[in-house]
Amino acid sequence: MTSYLLRRALQAAAVLLAIAAAAFGLFYAAPSDPALIACGPKCDTAQVEAVRTSMGLDQPLVAQFLDYLGGLVTGRTIADVDGTPLHCPAPCLGYSYALHQPVLDAIGDRLPVTVSLAGGALVVILVLGVGAGLVAALRRGTATDRLLSGFNLIGASVQIYFLGYLLQLLLVYGTGLLPMPQYVPLADHPGRWAAGLLLPWLVLGFVNAAVFARLTRSQMLETMPEGFVRTARAKGLGALRAHLKYTARGAAGPLVQLLGLEIGALFGGAFITETVFGLGGVGKLAVDAVTGNDLPTVVGTVLLAAFFVVVFVALADLVVAWLDPRVRLT
Repeated sequence: MTSYLLRRALQAAAVLLAIAAAAFGLFYAAPSDPALIACGPKCDTAQVEAVRTSMGLDQPLVAQFLDYLGGLVTGRTIADVDGTPLHCPAPCLGYSYALHQPVLDAIGDRLPVTVSLAGGALVVILVLGVGAGLVAALRRGTATDRLLSGFNLIGASVQIYFLGYLLQLLLVYGTGLLPMPQYVPLADHPGRWAAGLLLPWLVLGFVNAAVFARLTRSQMLETMPEGFVRTARAKGLGALRAHLKYTARGAAGPLVQLLGLEIGALFGGAFITETVFGLGGVGKLAVDAVTGNDLPTVVGTVLLAAFFVVVFVALADLVVAWLDPRVRLT
């Protein structure tokens, strides 16, 4: 186990290093002037040069990248547009001159929104997706199976921006059944927190649940004929209990791996959902950074998303090995 964890940690570091190099090269080695873009059109020549020096753009590209990596580990000092030195503590993801704050602070301010959105959506995904897949597998070939397959097809076909705007028009503006989507901190008012995120949870969860429902159904049907399931039935265990206790566990491996990837992606920012509902999460921050040419923030959010995906995929592999004794960590 120790050697496996060490090997996965080294693999994760290599993946993040490659992503950091790609993002750094894409946005900092672009033909346009990153210092001018970061500083903004109102900056004079002296301010642009100060930003260029603080970003290390007067150094060779390799030296810039190494300085950026060093900031991730030890932090670094960055100059503001007026030359004021600003300490960026580790892990320093850069300084946003558009937001006038370190990128890590900007992400930290918006991360609770993304975590709240992702957590609620994951509950909907598991309840609708895994639940529908289990029922469809147990009722294979019946009208229930066909009905659930139809809903899965709709969920897989519809787009978040279409369903989000449609349900917002019907349930918020049309009937008033749901309040306007907004984020209220959980500690301030739990009821308003849940009510403001209910519609985004349902939309994001329904669209992503279709993949989990189809995978759950196929894995259940594949595992049902396995010998350990037949043995449990032969010992007198009821069909429903046998399938829930043994078949579901045997079919859980691919689902857990997909769930790890999904959690990583959602925690990295649900870009479309946050934009559609105007939620100020990490995804909306990344979209605004791209449209506003806020290059340090773009690179920082890309690294954050990659970090979450790598970490949760590795954790999913550990859970799969725990659930299925046939899997060995090698």
